[in-house]
Amino acid sequence: MQGEIDRSSPLPAWAQMAQNLRRQIETGRLVGGDRLPSEAELTEIFRLSRITVRQALSRLSTDGLIERRQGLGTFVVPRKVAVQHDLSLSSSWRQRFREEGHESTAILLEATADVVLPDEMARRLLPTDEVEGIMFLKRVQQVDGQPIGLTESWVPAAVAPGLTDQPLDDGSLSATLRNRYGRSAATVDSTLETVLATVSDAQLLDTVTDVPLFVVTSVSREKNGDLLEVSRTSWVGGRVRFRFLQHADPPDPPTSMGPG
Repeated sequence: MQGEIDRSSPLPAWAQMAQNLRRQIETGRLVGGDRLPSEAELTEIFRLSRITVRQALSRLSTDGLIERRQGLGTFVVPRKVAVQHDLSLSSSWRQRFREEGHESTAILLEATADVVLPDEMARRLLPTDEVEGIMFLKRVQQVDGQPIGLTESWVPAAVAPGLTDQPLDDGSLSATLRNRYGRSAATVDSTLETVLATVSDAQLLDTVTDVPLFVVTSVSREKNGDLLEVSRTSWVGGRVRFRFLQHADPPDPPTSMGPG
């Protein structure tokens, strides 16, 4: 185990130590059941006082990441099983989670009318797309009370007038578009990439910086090809597992090897 404390950082030493250990847990370098070094060993590893080490461990214990067992030591708490997101299905992922017994919610952080579509998102559109008036929504996705993803959506104002003036139906944009406006996606073109969480991402997702995020960027269109939504969801890598279902082509019929 490596321990690095930046003495010039405005972050207290105990918080830096807690962040270091939390990052190792989030990235899987420390897994459920692992025993942490003793307090005395941690003081040597991080070159901190015993009181400072105890502060860091106390914070991790409060956050439910470690537990102290009398006479045995301090252990990493087994993490919640990562939820599975099936990208090959068109049905609502939140509805699927609920059907599997999970509590799925979305917290609306921002709903703004008349924004500009970011250049990196605009580049994903067709040359024929003429978008005037964009509404922006930002939500934190939670499963069983744990943040798993951050979703940003850009919707043409003509698609859903007044969308940002009212709460979403059950916190779901797709449900709102379907129920309130009679709009639904016929095609969803998605790409997947990996980035590292920024300070802002980490705060919203209750994790630490540099944790891998799986970013799914999607362009949704209606049956007639009109743009419905451009979205970007950043999923916490250690909390979500992606599944793709591919149907194989049927096998070729047997070839005759001679007269029969």
